[in-house]
Amino acid sequence: MTRYPPDAYRIYEIMEIVKHFNLDKEETEKYRTRPCVIAMGTFDGLHRGHRDVIDSAAAYARSHQLRLAVFTFSNHPYAAIRPSATPQSLISPEEKVRLLKRWGVDLLIDIPFDRQLSLLSPEEFLEKLKQFHFTCLVCGANFSYGFQSTGNTETLKSASGEQGFSLIVRPLLKYKDEVISSTRIRRAIADGNLRDAEHMLGRFCSVQGIVHKGFQRGRSIGFPTANLYVSRSGTALPPSGVYALQVRDGEKMYNGVGNLGLNPTFDDVIREVLEVHLFNCSENLYGHILEASFCRFLRCEERFPSIDELKAQLEKDKAEALAWFAAQNNEQ
Repeated sequence: MTRYPPDAYRIYEIMEIVKHFNLDKEETEKYRTRPCVIAMGTFDGLHRGHRDVIDSAAAYARSHQLRLAVFTFSNHPYAAIRPSATPQSLISPEEKVRLLKRWGVDLLIDIPFDRQLSLLSPEEFLEKLKQFHFTCLVCGANFSYGFQSTGNTETLKSASGEQGFSLIVRPLLKYKDEVISSTRIRRAIADGNLRDAEHMLGRFCSVQGIVHKGFQRGRSIGFPTANLYVSRSGTALPPSGVYALQVRDGEKMYNGVGNLGLNPTFDDVIREVLEVHLFNCSENLYGHILEASFCRFLRCEERFPSIDELKAQLEKDKAEALAWFAAQNNEQ
């Protein structure tokens, strides 16, 4: 799998973000003087297939001296039209913005998908999109738009010929001879196939949460933890167990080890929690929002007959995680 080094990205301190689809006259005039190419998609996981579409738009933007824009939705479309079928999230809103900044996006058009938007015809949708003064659209081969997805790449081709904009349709990327999709990635994560999920995402699967105060037992045995309450109904999570983790706290990155589950040794955890022990971190993290990436599965969650045996196993878990991170550093 290609792992992109830090210098492979154009880092932007500022990315313009638009959260609505009804621009006023002043806003429309502003975009008229700053033409762009727009990468379009639901982009619900920002996986390697989505990255390919955005990279293609970026290449076009560079060669034609245009702004790079991404059009997507701030929520999954099913949340508005079939709430019960809304899939688990593969990426937090904050991580989505961070990645798009790193990929050199100048303008993020991040529109909430609602009933009003769902009723737009393909022609009405494109008319709305013209407010951003695009000269080229880029999408994947399975892209659809407009009322009941009646617009597709064929209608886009016709519209591009009639209206004079360029269109790039990217073939769908495959992994192990199957198309990469968010649905397939969610299945891999649920099955514990972290390596497959990483290959398709282009990064480790992750979860975001606020650090809550727990029982503080870890501190008493030399393994203080930051506790993140998690929900499988909202976020795609791997099976319960102990994992080597990379954890982001704002601009700070830590390696660590964490237990995902109910901590059966103590029998008093009533909801699933990710207990994260960070290496080389002495900060008070209560209230912080952490993004934890699952790098490697270490072992299944288990009940220990004594605190001493639990502590001994935690030492082994830490040593195994440290060895894995050291090996990864040696490979780079």
